[in-house]
Formats: sequence, C-alpha cells, structure tokens
Amino acid sequence: MPKNNITALKKTFNDLLKKENDFFNFAGDSLVDGLWCWNLLHPERGYINGKFSQLLGCTSSSNIAIEIDFLSLVHVEDLDRMQSSCQSLLTNSCKKPLNIDIRLKHEDGHYIWLNLRGNIVADESPDFQVLIGAALCIHKYIESEKQLKVNKNYYKNVIKGANIGVWEGNLVTGMVKCNERWADIVGYTLSELQPLTRADFMRLVHPEDVDQINGTLEKHVRAKGIYEIEFRMLHKMGHWVWVLSRGEVTQYRLNGLPEIVSGIHYDITGRKTNEILLKKYKNLFERSSEAAKIGYWEVDQEERTIFWSKVARQIHGVSEEFSPTLEKGLDSYLEGKHRDRLKLIVDKALLAPMEFDEQLQLKTQDGHIKWVRVIGVSEHRGNARAKLYGLIQDIDEIKKVQLEIRFREEQFRQTFNHSAIGMALINNENKLLRANKSFCQIFGYDEVELRVMDLVNIAHQDDLKVNRKYIEELFHGIHKFIKLEHRFIHKNGSVIWANISMSAIHNDKGDVIHFVSQVQDITDRKHNELLLAHNADIMQRINEAVRIGIWELDLADKTVYWSPTIKKMVGVAEDYVPTLEEVYPFFLEGEHREIIIESLRLAMDEGKGFDRELKVVTKTNKVFWSRTIAIPEVVNGECVRLYGFFQDIDEATRTTRELAIKEEELRQTFEHAAIGMIVIDLNGRLRKANPKICEILGYGEKEILEKTVLDFVHPEDAETARVQFERTIATHVGFKMEKRCRHRNGSYIWIYEAVAAVKNDKGELMHFVAQIQDISDKKQLTENLTEHNNRLINFAHIVSHNLRSHTSNISMLLDLALQEDPNMVKNEYYRKIKLVSDNMNETIHQLSEIVEINSKVSSTLTSQNLLKSVQKSIKTVDPIIKKNNAKIHLKVETDINVLAVHAYMESIILNLITNAIKYRSPERLPELKITGGIKGEYAFLSFEDNGLGIDLDRHGSKLFGMYKTFHSHAEARGIGLFISKNQIEAMGGKIEVESEINKGTKFTAYFRIVL
Repeated sequence: MPKNNITALKKTFNDLLKKENDFFNFAGDSLVDGLWCWNLLHPERGYINGKFSQLLGCTSSSNIAIEIDFLSLVHVEDLDRMQSSCQSLLTNSCKKPLNIDIRLKHEDGHYIWLNLRGNIVADESPDFQVLIGAALCIHKYIESEKQLKVNKNYYKNVIKGANIGVWEGNLVTGMVKCNERWADIVGYTLSELQPLTRADFMRLVHPEDVDQINGTLEKHVRAKGIYEIEFRMLHKMGHWVWVLSRGEVTQYRLNGLPEIVSGIHYDITGRKTNEILLKKYKNLFERSSEAAKIGYWEVDQEERTIFWSKVARQIHGVSEEFSPTLEKGLDSYLEGKHRDRLKLIVDKALLAPMEFDEQLQLKTQDGHIKWVRVIGVSEHRGNARAKLYGLIQDIDEIKKVQLEIRFREEQFRQTFNHSAIGMALINNENKLLRANKSFCQIFGYDEVELRVMDLVNIAHQDDLKVNRKYIEELFHGIHKFIKLEHRFIHKNGSVIWANISMSAIHNDKGDVIHFVSQVQDITDRKHNELLLAHNADIMQRINEAVRIGIWELDLADKTVYWSPTIKKMVGVAEDYVPTLEEVYPFFLEGEHREIIIESLRLAMDEGKGFDRELKVVTKTNKVFWSRTIAIPEVVNGECVRLYGFFQDIDEATRTTRELAIKEEELRQTFEHAAIGMIVIDLNGRLRKANPKICEILGYGEKEILEKTVLDFVHPEDAETARVQFERTIATHVGFKMEKRCRHRNGSYIWIYEAVAAVKNDKGELMHFVAQIQDISDKKQLTENLTEHNNRLINFAHIVSHNLRSHTSNISMLLDLALQEDPNMVKNEYYRKIKLVSDNMNETIHQLSEIVEINSKVSSTLTSQNLLKSVQKSIKTVDPIIKKNNAKIHLKVETDINVLAVHAYMESIILNLITNAIKYRSPERLPELKITGGIKGEYAFLSFEDNGLGIDLDRHGSKLFGMYKTFHSHAEARGIGLFISKNQIEAMGGKIEVESEINKGTKFTAYFRIVL
C-alpha cells in the first residue's frame, strides 16, 4: 500500500475521532465497545480507537487511532467468514452493511467474541477501500447461550433417567397433560390418551380408590403443601397397577383459587405385591426368627394383647416373666428424638395401614444403650385397626461402625467440597469445551489455551501408544467409561502423572454429546493411589446392605423353597425351584461344601440343627461368606422338615475397608490440596496445616501450629473475626468471609476463607476445617474499577448541570429583551436565536434525562402490573386514538408483574403507542395489536402496527440512535426510541424490532419478572 494512502487512512480516522469526539465518547461509553477502520485492499493495515484497544488488553490513554494487524487478531476459524463478508462488500454483491460475530485475540492470548458492524468508505483512489465501523463485546452472551443448552439437556436427562410419570391438571378446564412414561405405566402411548381430561383419568382409577383421591385433593387444596397418595389404575391389558402419586398446586388464579395441579406418578406394583407376600411368609418367619436372633413383636388391638418373643425380651434385657405393654415398650427407647420418632410412627400405624423400618437407640433394663432395627407392619380390617407386628434386631455393633463411616464421609465431604479436582468437558473431536481451575493448574495452561490446542499434543507419547486404543473405543461407544493412568507434558516441560477418569454423557436419543474427564495429579503419590484404586475396586463388588433370606426343605416330597432374597443373592431367576442336589454346588467346593453336606445329613438323620458360616458361590462365580441356620421339625422321632435362615455376612469386612479408604482419601486430599487448609480446635488454636497455607502466609508448619487463628488477622479485622468465630462455635454453622492476614514478612494480604464445622455422630462440634485462598490481586483490581466508575458518573452529572445553566441564562436574556422591546419578535435574527435557544434547551433536557436513567433506576424499581400499565397509557392517549380513528387490540395476561420504574414504564408504552399512530399509512386506518406474556426469564410486551414500516436493511444499525429519523414526519425528533431503549436496558430488559416497508412494524420490549 502506498505510504501516502496509509497516512491518509490514519489521518482520516483520527480526524473522525476528534471531530465527533463528544458523540464517540458517549457512544463508546454507552452503546459500543470500540471503533475501527480497515483497508480491505491491504488487510494488514487497520486502526482502532483507545477503548477498542483496552478491550483487547492493550494500554491506551487517549482516543487516537492505534494501528493494528487485523489478520493476526482474527480467530483462524472465523477468518474465512470475515474475508468472505468483506469481499462481498467490495464486489457490491451484498447491499447490506457488514454485521458479523467473530473472535479476536486478546493481549493475554485468549479470544473474545465481538460483533463488528461497518460499511465501506471509498474515495477516488482505487487503493483506498476502507471499512469503518463499531464493535460490541458479546462474549458473555455467547457463553451464556452455550451454558443454557447444557442446562436444558441436563434437566431433560434427569426426568428421563428418573423413570417417573409427570402430569399437570387444569382444575378450571379439566384438561390433563402428561409425559410418555405416565401413559406407559397404564400400558398406553401418549397419543392414545390424548386429549386427556380429568374424567378420562378417573375412569382408569379403581372404583374403591375414587373417593380417596377426591378427598385427598380437596384436603390438599385447603391445607396446601405437597400431597401423596397410593391408588390403583386399570392397565390397558386389563390388570390393576398400583401407583404412588405426589403433587401440589403450582398455579393460582387472581382470586386465590387453585388453577394448576402438577405432580408425578411412580409404579409401585412390585412393592404392593411384596406386602401380600409378607403376610404369606409371616408364620414361616416366626419359626426361624429365634434361631436368627431376630426378635418378633405384636400389638393386637382386637384382643388388647402385647407379645414379645424370647429374642425381643433378650434385646430389651428383661426376664421371661416381664409383662410388656405398649407404653413400657415405647419408654424403653432413648428419651428424645428416638422415643418421639417411634411414638409418632406407632400412632400413624394405628390409624392407617403402613410399613416402617427404623434404626433407633433403646435403653435396656440394666441401663445399657444399644442400637436396634425395628421393622413393623400395621394391619387393618375395614376402618378398624387390628394388628401391629414386626421384628426387632440388635444392630449395635454394625450401627456404630456405620456411624463412624458416616462421620468420616461427612468429614471427607466437607473437605472435598471446598477443594478442587481437575474436571473438564471434551467434545467428540477431543477438543476441550470447559475446564475448572484445578484442571488448568495441573497442566499449567489457562482454559483459553487448552480450548484451542489438540490435547493429544500434551500427552506423553509412550503412554499414548498404550492407551490410545481405550480412548478411541470410548469415543466410538464401545465403552461408556474408562479409567487410565497417563503421563502428560506440563507447560513448563516437566512430566506429570495423572489419574484420568472419562465417561460418555448421552442425550435422550442415546447420542454422545460430550465426555467428562476427571484428573488427579498423582505424580508424588502414585504408589499409594494404586493401592487405593485396588481397594476401591474391591469395595464396588461388596453388597451395601445386609440381606436375610428364608429357606425350607420338605423331606416328605423332597421339595426345596427359597425366598426371593436368597435367589437374588445367588444370582438365579425368581421362578427358579432348586432340588436338594442342586443346592450343594452353591457352596464352595472343598471344605465348605463338605461341611454343609454333613450338616444336612445329621439334621435329616438325627434331627440336629446347625448354625454354619460358609462360603457360597453365585451363578456368576462370585464368592461371599454366608450364615446358614437350620431348625429341624421332628415328628414321632423322625425329621420331616428343615427350615431356617440364610444371611450375607460380608458387611463387616466391607465397612472396615471402606473406613480405611475414606481416611486415606481425607489425608491425601488435605496434604496435596491446591488451596490452603487448616484444622482449628474450639479454642482457636491451629492443630494441622497443609503446605499450601504455609506458602500463602510465609510460615513453616511448626511456626503456624504455635499460633491461634486470630494471631494472623489485621488489627482492624480482629474484632469481626473474633465475633464470627464465637458465633460459629455457638451455631455450629460454617461461614465464608474476606479478611486481611499478616504475612511473615510483615505485610498484609487479602484472603478468602471458607470455614466448615465438623461434628461427631452425636452432633457435637469437634473442630473446624478452613480453606484459604490469596485474593490480594483481585481485591486491588475491584477497588480500582469502582473508583474509576464513580469518577465517570460524577463527570456526566457536572457536564449536564453546567450546560443546563448556560442555556437557561440565554433563554432568560431573550425573554427580558422581548419584554423590553415587543417589536423584537419581528427581528429575523431574534427569531432565529430564539429557535436555536429553544432547541438547545430541549436537547439539554433530553441529554439530562439520558444521564439520569442509570443513576435513578436502582433505587426506584418497583413491581408494576403489565396489563394495568398498558390500560392506563391507552386512556391517556384516548383523544389521539379517536382523532385518527385508530383501533387497538389488547391481549395481555392479567397476572404478570415486572420490575420497573413507574415513570419509565409509562414513558416507554406511551412512546410506542404514539409512534404507531404518528407513522401510520395514508392508505389504511391505523391498527395496533398489543400483546404480552412470559417468554423464558422475561415478560414481553409487543406493539405491532400496520403503518409505514422501516427499512431495517438501511436503518437497522442506527434505529435506536440519538436524533435518528426515518420518515419525513413534521414531529419526528429521533430521540424517543433512543430514550426508550436506554430506559428498558437500565431496568435489566431489552428491545427487539421487526419491520417491513408499507406493511408495518413490531416492537417487542422485555422486562424482568417479579419473583
């Protein structure tokens, strides 16, 4: 490019910035984020203003043209689109100005999304084809749109994964909406049931349950809250399906009456079937319960008797002569929540049929406190209560182990929640979509760098050869989850070891949408992690709960009965019926099988019962320890039947190993956390500190442990910190706060502190775990930005006030001159000066109103009813409407309330109504449709007219500009739409426009909804 043309381009851009300095300063502050120009024939040459330069991370203190190389800043994926758009402008194939969303490179290396708008400015020189325009940063909107899509898919997957029927009923119209799963529960497709009404639904309900449903709904409407009910529905195949329904009123009419009821349906047919089986096997269970050391109890309301089995008495620590009563039984439970809980359950069970399974503490007669498991079922006949019966089991040792594990888990969870593990989302092309801070710290890159790079390039090539096959199989859907140990190359060139867990995330169609990767740096503790991974794999194969089954051997007809629980434990089908010969192979070959064979032989031949702990092999060759108890039934000296109990007793081993793993995980997390962590006792002394907190404060661990938590606090923050610590001890609730702490070198640093209270199984406070981050740099930046913003606001007010003073003085002098000489009005110069003065006063008034928009809005936002606001404005302009024979069609929902400034809301509506009438078409009578409703997170208000319309291709970019007019109307000033747009945006909303010449225009304003 000739040197003189380069100079001309720069000079032209600088002159433009200086000449229109006031407007560009205003536009740069309020409307756009930068101005730019670009020589299309020599794309390496371009200029931007100071604000644009700052947006890209460069330092500029003046609003002069700054030379840049546009081609080096445009993201490589956007470069073709940018060049194609510019080429269209050059060849005149595109009549529209440039309007494109692209990414430009920031000074620190990451890319930001910008909307560039501009047009060509040409002169006589063929080498002077310049594109000049404005830039608007849209980075946060692009990122928000991506996150919104992720959230939408997440909630769809949750509903589908929960496998529940979802429904919504309109109490006014009687119509019912439901999802496909709801229809599937009763054997239909959704299309077969639509349209579905409440009458259709009630026809599917069992006749005996109709009154119960109606009564529950009526009671719920009065009491509000969530209701729950179980009832039967007729399946398409003719059988009855039991359904658990939960719901609540989710929408009320303006008069306070309910309108919409929403809820879920869950198929509980299996559970109801089990209730029937429970009665069938009750007698059999009673005969085996004593051998299994499980007590049986019963409350017979008809006979007014209380029964405790022998084992139940032993658990309570009473003699055989003890006569139990319901009151004595309840009083034996530990006073407080345990006794209150059981009393509440028993009261409910005596009122209506129910099941319960509770773990509570009781106090035996000799004062010993133990944990027991109480299982019960209430039986009713008609409306009268009949029996309440169940089991009681001593679970004291198991419960104590479980409580210890639960405490360890809570301690680990508190620590883990405030720590960070490396996590990332990766697309199907192995490109990073998102990563957390720890993920970036592990590899040494920031998130922007990781997004643009191929992750294969940071993988250690030797490990990539070994693991590539598994990663590719995951990407091709062969595996749903992989876990690998892999080496990577850190940004500084060092080699790090990482434990990688990757799993595929699918949408509702089964397609992979992305992969989740979890990364832990195991460079310094690889050997320990190998041991932890091995133990975790073992724990996954251990059952999580104790399972008890019943068996019976009838020697007369040689039949064997197994309860469903036993069949599930050994991995056979529910309809499987074993023979005696088929039972033996389920016990481990060798000693264990020989013991069971011999024990059964002695039981059948000599009537000897047994209690054996043996290894069992399932159908899938899984081996576990079991306890088998046999009770012989002898008639006339001959054993005719054996029955007993079969139990999985692996839980003790499982709980012990789980506790060890949790303790090791807690220790490793504390030592290698990426943030500072300390343990504080109830006296405020530091009991444990990790290396990171030593680094933040500059002290060694031994020095830190010699101090209290208040020794590090800045004197001005000391009292606040002391009060907060005492409050935390009193309330047992953690806190988060920012404060200053003294570094070892004597300086003070700002920290962000998150403190969690750790309690034992009794709810007693033991100590605190605090996590600390150094936020000194972020704190300083926030203070600088706040101070700068306040200076800009004060400047705008001063300029507005001073200009208003001068224009008022000019108007006053003109009025005084006219009073002194009335003939002055005939002077042409006077009239012109008067006109200029009036226009200047109007302009200053408008500019003052614009300056005040953002400063007033935060303190005057109130709830405004959308419909009432529109109706009031229509009444205000009713004379104008009648004068122009205009028709207004209003359709706005009555219960929409928005957050707005009353004056702004009235101004916006009046401006849009009068504009529709003002710019009417001479070919037809004016009509205006005003509609309102809810769209996403906003309430919208649309004004659609049949007037002249606006050429958006020509005027779209300046439609809401100050003093921009698009028709030759005598009253057009070009300020109304500008002020309306600023008022809407100041209240947190937005405005959109659609228009077609000679057909009409539609403005849609969006407002925040009152929650």
